[in-house]
Amino acid sequence: MKRLLLIDGNSLFHRAYHALPPITDKSGEVANAVFGFSNMLIKATNEIKPTHVVCAFDTSAPTFRHIEFEKYKATRPAPPPDLYPQLPKVKKVLDAFGIVYFEKEGYEADDILATLAKKFQISNFKFQIIILSGDRDCLQLVDGNVKVQMPSFTKVSEGKPRWGVLVGAKEVREKYGLEPHQMVDYKSLVGDVSDNVPGVTGIGPKTAASLLQKYHTLENLFKHMDEQPESVRSKLKDGKETALAAKKLVELDRRVGIEFELGKLEFKPDWEKVRREYEELGFKSIVAKLPRGREEVPQVPNVPKVPKVSKGGTIRSQKQLELIK
Repeated sequence: MKRLLLIDGNSLFHRAYHALPPITDKSGEVANAVFGFSNMLIKATNEIKPTHVVCAFDTSAPTFRHIEFEKYKATRPAPPPDLYPQLPKVKKVLDAFGIVYFEKEGYEADDILATLAKKFQISNFKFQIIILSGDRDCLQLVDGNVKVQMPSFTKVSEGKPRWGVLVGAKEVREKYGLEPHQMVDYKSLVGDVSDNVPGVTGIGPKTAASLLQKYHTLENLFKHMDEQPESVRSKLKDGKETALAAKKLVELDRRVGIEFELGKLEFKPDWEKVRREYEELGFKSIVAKLPRGREEVPQVPNVPKVPKVSKGGTIRSQKQLELIK
């Protein structure tokens, strides 16, 4: 079976930046996000061994979610000034690997991933699809042949996040007690602080999971509000419109208009071209690990130690760093 790796470019880009101390490239510009992104890309392709790879990015334009709800993501702090100047270099790295990336105004990267996952699920070709992302919104996409490689996912039995957690329906059920497709309704009930999406006030994760286990969908739950104890019924009644509106924000769009040629998505890096790109960046530790000749699998370079407090006063823990090593 062919294996498609879908990369949430924004998720990895931000994770790399916040996990590493300031690292400069050959030109003296901060390039920690480029270095960390490269590490995760190499590690993922090493372990997953994809036959095809695609990456997706957000754009700076407002999405349909911002139009629907003007406070969407409004509470997020402004990005550090040295973050987004690194993005063109990340895209140059992808170009060197021959990896196609998509971005479309009005949509987020995970909408594009959702669309691609659907296209490949219904195609005539049999693909195992693995989504590389730290965004839990992608859990709603988990299906029989779709899994999520999530650096920050914590297994209930282990208690700490690991890079190597491949999240399928079993892992979602173990952690949330729900089927993957129910994650949209779950998040609509509990809300999402990171995206500033409100949920139903007073309905927490345990109550939300319990209600959805019994009633399956948000709409069916609201049809049976009268069956609930007064304390829950009043909360659901007050928060009904909020939850239904939140669902429009939480659910990923699987109908983004993107076109591609399957052959151009094949993962067949020209390692000499990749080597030249990293030499230009001055990432010697990566260059030293790249394959030569007929070698196909690069080694992942060691990441420098993280100080307790990095430039700008942002605390970055060793646990964060381990997720990209």
